[in-house]
Amino acid sequence: MSAESNQNSSIQPLLEEIRQKHGEALLAILVYGSWLRGKRDTMLDFYVLVDDYQTLDSAWQGWICHLLPPNVYHIHHKKEDLESESPELRAKYALLTLSRFRRAMQHDFHSYFWARFAQPCEILYVRDDLTRELLTRALDDAANTFVQRVLPSMKDSFSSADLWTRGLALTYQCELRTESSNRGESIYEFDPAYYDGVTKAFALDNSVLSNLEAENLYINQSSGFSRKLSTMTWWLRRVQGKLLSALRLIKAAFTFNEPLEYLLWKIERHSGVYIKPTQRQLKHPLIFAWPLLWKLYRRGAFR
Repeated sequence: MSAESNQNSSIQPLLEEIRQKHGEALLAILVYGSWLRGKRDTMLDFYVLVDDYQTLDSAWQGWICHLLPPNVYHIHHKKEDLESESPELRAKYALLTLSRFRRAMQHDFHSYFWARFAQPCEILYVRDDLTRELLTRALDDAANTFVQRVLPSMKDSFSSADLWTRGLALTYQCELRTESSNRGESIYEFDPAYYDGVTKAFALDNSVLSNLEAENLYINQSSGFSRKLSTMTWWLRRVQGKLLSALRLIKAAFTFNEPLEYLLWKIERHSGVYIKPTQRQLKHPLIFAWPLLWKLYRRGAFR
């Protein structure tokens, strides 16, 4: 589920840079995350969907994106480029093909993609009507996949708020996250009408749920076995997710300029924990930053 953006003029330089970079291969640009929840002291999160990886800087970047999507890049504009009170406008954008994006929303075992796009996002740019139609279907698939994967972990009776709070908590546990344990609850509370609407749409199309009132939902044909299987499934996702998160951090060191600075900024923003890196760690994060990250982990900066 999505909405066309009014294209806030302040972010146009960032969108234009993406368009210039990827040219005719560019199919769509999405924005998601805390910026949509009104945060303006944050780095924007874009998803960039392309036909292929021919516009990347090297063939190995395309190869590694096939192997472990998405690739993540960093772009920014200084104050003199913008009519803004902020000194800089920064964004990171994740890039992958539309076909891989669509497949992930339905078929990926891990929640990395479909959990993000079950949440609200906005389409900032779309190349044509066909792309918009395919993208809208993919976003609807993400929401349905989220609900389907979370339902077996729920009690027989629950509310839409319970479903989303529980589901978001489960998916957050499947990655290395810096956010607090009640993050899922705060995300739901920002836009309950959206999440309740997703739940109701799912219930209308799937007999597994009965009673369309968001405060009183029932699972049909639940069993102790399905709950045990769900517990094992989410445990496997957590194991897989921690490994994938570590691998994505390593990969980002090759595609993301100033990766350690960004990581430390995000950790401090969400947890309040900061350790100043050395110049050697900043220059060669893959080699020297591991002791720093271990210290942050021991202090509870991320889980």
